Amino acid sequence: MNLTSKEHSPLLYFISFVAIFRLLIAPFLGLGADEAHYLIYALNLDWSYYDHPPLVGWTQYLFTSVFGVNEFGARVSAITIGFITSLFVYKLLYQINLDARKAFIGVLALHGAFIFNALFLMLMPDTLLFLFIIPIIFCVINLEKNDSFKNWLLLGLLLGLTGLSKYTAVLFIVPIVLYFIIKKRFDVFINPKIILSILLAFTIVLPVIYWNIQTDWESFTYQSNHVMGNSNIELQNLFLSLGGQFATYNPLLFLIAFYGLYRAFKSSNDILLLSALFGSVLFLFFAYNSLYSRALPHWSALFYLLFIPIGSYYLYGKAKKYTLFSILLGITLSALIYIEIATKIVPLPDENSLQLDIYGFEKIMSKANAEIKNPKNEAIGVTLWTLASRAIVYNKKYSSEVFLLDKRHDQFDIWQKSSPIGKDLIVIDISFAHKDIASYMQCDSIIELNSFNLIDKSQEKKNIALIKCINYQGIR
Repeated sequence: MNLTSKEHSPLLYFISFVAIFRLLIAPFLGLGADEAHYLIYALNLDWSYYDHPPLVGWTQYLFTSVFGVNEFGARVSAITIGFITSLFVYKLLYQINLDARKAFIGVLALHGAFIFNALFLMLMPDTLLFLFIIPIIFCVINLEKNDSFKNWLLLGLLLGLTGLSKYTAVLFIVPIVLYFIIKKRFDVFINPKIILSILLAFTIVLPVIYWNIQTDWESFTYQSNHVMGNSNIELQNLFLSLGGQFATYNPLLFLIAFYGLYRAFKSSNDILLLSALFGSVLFLFFAYNSLYSRALPHWSALFYLLFIPIGSYYLYGKAKKYTLFSILLGITLSALIYIEIATKIVPLPDENSLQLDIYGFEKIMSKANAEIKNPKNEAIGVTLWTLASRAIVYNKKYSSEVFLLDKRHDQFDIWQKSSPIGKDLIVIDISFAHKDIASYMQCDSIIELNSFNLIDKSQEKKNIALIKCINYQGIR
């Protein structure tokens, strides 16, 4: 596929425009909880981390070293990945029957799914996997045709990098094995070259293993409990998980994705067959997991990354108006949400604002630090990890410390090198994460310092409160 050919111009114009648009608005969006958390990875480089492998932190370190530890620097990596992933999706679709128009429709559909407009802006471990899944599919197909050292080593490299991105990447092995079984290529499993691929992948993920050995396998234990910690099956969780996907991927495109899976299995194209195996294994795993605990929508992102475009590619020829309406609706709403969050143009009260959960931490940390007179004896406290991530990032320019005050053992316990015990704490209390400080903490006394709103200053009820805990002695 020669991207310089005129038939591919619409794709290049579109994804370039989208990337530039995202770069322009990136500095004006406050950091979300997860992206701030992974940005702290970059500020505390390590072999691995409590809740995820290290590649997301290493990637952020590289980009923020160039562009700065700020909203723009934190997002250049995800925007770049979004651009490259769009090219990969286009290539996958184009190889079906060399139809550039339908392939472009598939890429448009990808950008019409709401959640991808977040994942292509805010770097997550899932975003990194977008870079690898389609190259792995092509690599396996090439390996079937050409049993070369190069292809085996490339597969080991790609699988190793997925292992550095997210633990659930181990699932990638299942569809690859199933594919070779379906194709009756049993010789692959006894090929000596497979050992090189396995050794390379294992070598790449050694930092994760080394970190876990040093910490008594904390990360593996956490993830196993996180994914399958509940022993009770509840169908309600499955329906809630699917409902979350229905809403966040665009309800119309959600339906198209399953049509895409059907067409992929029906096709005689090996690339689509392997894509269908990947999608099915990943979707079924998270669907099964959601029977025990509610699955977050982005956990199934790789399924929709493949099958919203594939479904749109095939449906465009059968139901053109429905396909175009679904895509244009998604792109329009996503653009409006981007603009609203960046400009705050719609005068919504704080409790209904789209920005409340991501906007204003710079202001919050400024007001909290204004209450600190002696950073040696005073510090800032938050009671929820989602607040702690953003508080730590936006507190970088101050001399005060930030402590997460809870009983859960997590990454913050590793990062916090000192103890808040005995300090006077300025506790940040936000309405959507409110706690009664008097009953939650042990303090000699509690002083209400200040309260304010982030957006609607005229609103009588205040969203943010600063409360001073004198001589903090722990959680009750």
